[in-house]
Amino acid sequence: MTTNTANETRLDLMIHVLTVTGIFAGMASLISVLDKSPTSAIVWMMIAVAIDGVDGPIARKWMSASLAPRFNGYILDLVIDYVTCVLVPCAFMWQFGVVTHGLSGQLAIAAVLGSSAMWFSQTNGESDDHWFSGFPAAWNLVIPTLWILENNTTLNVVITLAISWLTLSKVEFPHTIKVKRFRIPNVIASTIWMISMIYFSFKEPNVGRIASLVLFIGPITITTFVLIRIFEKRHTPLEVL
Repeated sequence: MTTNTANETRLDLMIHVLTVTGIFAGMASLISVLDKSPTSAIVWMMIAVAIDGVDGPIARKWMSASLAPRFNGYILDLVIDYVTCVLVPCAFMWQFGVVTHGLSGQLAIAAVLGSSAMWFSQTNGESDDHWFSGFPAAWNLVIPTLWILENNTTLNVVITLAISWLTLSKVEFPHTIKVKRFRIPNVIASTIWMISMIYFSFKEPNVGRIASLVLFIGPITITTFVLIRIFEKRHTPLEVL
């Protein structure tokens, strides 16, 4: 093995280790859920989101493409994302009463788990310009938001089922980092969403309705991009064969 190859291998492993730290944050969040500490759980979930947002650009810039690696960073990322973005938020949803513990709540959690598993197993889940096919199973943002807003559990079940349907749909959602057109406002809105979620988790259950509207900056921004995408695709003239 040449010196350059050995250096590339070590760098690849270091990047994989960075990715793996996301599962440690996910485990810390799950422990917080089991310890009935919702604020701590949310903080660790947001740390996992931050790690996931950082390791991708680093891997794309520094990961060697010439080697046949033992570890596949893409698969590693999917495994960790399913835990941190789906399993932990579902445990949070059940533990802290975001949905009822009755049949409807169980069905809502099953819908999240099932639709997310299907989404992660897609063979063509991202377009060439980095739009996801279906809602990208970012339940670590959705479920804590529902908890902070203290909605009726029935409404939360309806919202959860609707988003689960979007997960399996062909509606396209922008990748926060890789999409070029909306990158800056997307990153800003998502960052505000995450920071406000942490802040209001410390205030809950005394979150003012006006103040909590800040939580909607992220969802409204992303929804706007999605609607623009739908409108533009529907009004793009078909190519003449």
